[in-house]
Amino acid sequence: MTAALAFLRRGLITTLSYRLNLSLAIIGTLVGLLQYMFLARFVSQGNSFPAIERYGGDLISYFLVGTAYMAFVAASLESFHNTVRSEQQMGTLEFLFISEHPIWLTLFYSGLWNFLRALLDVAVFFAILVLAFRVPLHANLLAAAVVLALTVAAVSGIGFCSAGIVLVTKRGDPFGWLFSAVSSLVSGVLFPTEILPYPLQALAQCLPTTHALRALRLALMVRAPLPALVPELRVLALMAAVTVPAGLVVLRWGFNVSRRCGTLGEY
Repeated sequence: MTAALAFLRRGLITTLSYRLNLSLAIIGTLVGLLQYMFLARFVSQGNSFPAIERYGGDLISYFLVGTAYMAFVAASLESFHNTVRSEQQMGTLEFLFISEHPIWLTLFYSGLWNFLRALLDVAVFFAILVLAFRVPLHANLLAAAVVLALTVAAVSGIGFCSAGIVLVTKRGDPFGWLFSAVSSLVSGVLFPTEILPYPLQALAQCLPTTHALRALRLALMVRAPLPALVPELRVLALMAAVTVPAGLVVLRWGFNVSRRCGTLGEY
């Protein structure tokens, strides 16, 4: 825990050191959420959407939950390979990897601040939208926390794969890019997966983001209890059991290749 807190402190100090960048990031996220809210209000005037009735039928909430959720996906997917790139450019990657902790744990600690920042951002913006703009949410926070924890586990495995590839390629991660692009398209971020052609619906079932979004919307929009989410949570747990070991294998492969070639600290 001492090491984890040290990495969190480093992330906080780094973020607060660049105040203009932090302010612009906060404003940009808020503007993005407001855009979806106004879009939903426009689209929903005089219309009903049977495909989202299971989530309460509110299009604004549907959009916002999907958009906010992708912040956690981005943190889980990009934190580790961004850490590798940043440490390579600063010339500190080799020093980071000779610590007493395993490589995967060092990268996980480095990404803790990104996860915490994503959580804080989403919490603040949801509070603003609920209190100031009366966006309807009926949240089961415990169930939502379980869904997000399993999401971080399942997607972090893919993030470790990305970090392993970047250790070798230095720039460019086709695996992470493909996962992000496909997830954004077919996971139900802005529209239900039921409207997709059958081949894409089948593809969506193979992605952890699809199951996580369903469970998260039920938890946040209709206050679904944990037992009602068990089918989706079971799938997420199984996917995490596959992606995390696979990610660790690829990470170790990338580390060994770059060390053998003498390019670990190059970028």
